[in-house]
Amino acid sequence: MTGTSTRNPLCLLWAIPYLLCGVFSHLLNDPVSHAFFVWLPPGVAVGAYLLSPRRDWPLLLLGFFCAQLILSLVWRGQPATAVVLAVTGSLSSLLAAWTVQRLSPRADGLGFVAALLAGAAVGAASSALLGGGWLWLTQDAHALVRLRTWVTAYLAGVLILAPALTGWARFRPRRSGGPGLRDLALGAAAYALMIASTFMTFDGEMIANLPYVVSFELTYLPLVFAVLIALVWGAPGGTLAMATLALMALYQSAQGEGPFVEASDPWHVLLATQVYLVVTALLLLLVNTLRGARAQALEYAEQWRGRFDLALAGSHQLMYRYNPNDGTLELAGDLQDAFGVPAGAVADLDALLARAHPEDRSRLTMHWAARRAGAQDRTPLLFRVAHADGGWRLVSDRGSPLADFDGSVAVVAGMWRLGEIEHEPADAG
Repeated sequence: MTGTSTRNPLCLLWAIPYLLCGVFSHLLNDPVSHAFFVWLPPGVAVGAYLLSPRRDWPLLLLGFFCAQLILSLVWRGQPATAVVLAVTGSLSSLLAAWTVQRLSPRADGLGFVAALLAGAAVGAASSALLGGGWLWLTQDAHALVRLRTWVTAYLAGVLILAPALTGWARFRPRRSGGPGLRDLALGAAAYALMIASTFMTFDGEMIANLPYVVSFELTYLPLVFAVLIALVWGAPGGTLAMATLALMALYQSAQGEGPFVEASDPWHVLLATQVYLVVTALLLLLVNTLRGARAQALEYAEQWRGRFDLALAGSHQLMYRYNPNDGTLELAGDLQDAFGVPAGAVADLDALLARAHPEDRSRLTMHWAARRAGAQDRTPLLFRVAHADGGWRLVSDRGSPLADFDGSVAVVAGMWRLGEIEHEPADAG
C-alpha cells in the first residue's frame, strides 16, 4: 500500500473552521485598508497540523491554500495578491507546526508550551515577511507599517486557538463518569461569573463612569474565573472558557468598547485585546499542562500499583510495612484471598495478634519486639493466621528493620510468603 492511499481525505474538513474563523476575522478588520487586526485562521491550521499525522499534511496544505484563496479573493478581489497570500498563509502555518513538532515531539508538557511560542513566532515572521513584502512591492509603502499588526494578529491566532484545539483533542472521557456534581456546579458558577465579568469589563456603558484604574483592574476577573473553570473541568472547560472569552472580548472591542480603547487610535483596542487573550490562553495552557501532568502521574502510579498487586497475588505473597512510631501495619496484596478479610482489616500488630493462632502469639510478640529494637535476625518466622472461611493460613515472614539517620528503627518492611490453609482435626470427644 502506498503512502498516498493511506491518507485520510476527511482531514480536508479542517478547511471549514478555517473559513469560518477567516470570515469572523475579516468582519473585525479595517474595511478600507484591509489591515489584519484580527486573524484567527492560523490557529486552526496549526492545531490541525499538530493533531494530524504527517502523511495528511499535504492534503491539509492543499485545503488551507484553497480556503485562504477564497477568503483573499472575496475580500481583496486581486487574483495575484490572493494567490500570494494563499501561498504564504498556508506555508507559514505548515512551518509553524513543523517547528512545534521539531522542538517538542510530545503534544504535552512544559516543553510544548515553549515550542508553541517558538512555532508561532516563526510562522508570524514568515507570513509577515512574504505577505507583507509582496504588498509593499506591489501596492504602497504603508504596507510595512501594517507589519506590526500583521505579526500580532498571527501570533494571537495561533496562541489562542491552537492550544485550545490540541487540549480538547487530548481529552478522553474516563469510566468514573467525569466530574462530580460538586465540580459541575462549581464550574457552572465560575462560567456564569466569567461571562458576567467579561460583559461588565468590556461594556462601554458600564465602565464609562468608573475610574480608569478600576476598569483596568476589572480585566483580571475573567482570567480568575477562566483558570477556575480549567482547574475544575479540565482541558474541555479551559477550551470553552477561552472560546467564550475570546468571542465576547473581540466582539465588544470591535464596537469600540472596553478598557483598552484609545481615542487617538481606534484600532489599538483590537491589538491590546488580543494581547490580553494571548496571556489568558497561555495561562490556561500552563494550567492544563500542569493538571494533565499530575493526572498522568497519578494514573501511572495506579497502573504500577495494579501490576504490583497482580505480581503479589501471582506469587502468593503479601508485602508489609510497619511503622514503630505510630504502630500502623500496612499490607499490600490480596488480603481477601489470603485471610478472607477486606483490605485494612489488619491495620496494626494488635489486629494481627488477635487473628494469630493462640500457640503462635507469644512467639510472634517476641519476634516483633525484637524487630522494633533493631534486631537483624533474617531467619524466617512461621506463624498461622485465622482464615475467615475456617482453618489457619500458614505464613512465612521474611523482613528486617530499616534504620533512620540517628540509628533508630524507622520502619520494618518485608514479605509474607503464604502457605496452605491448615485445618485442625476435630476433637475425638
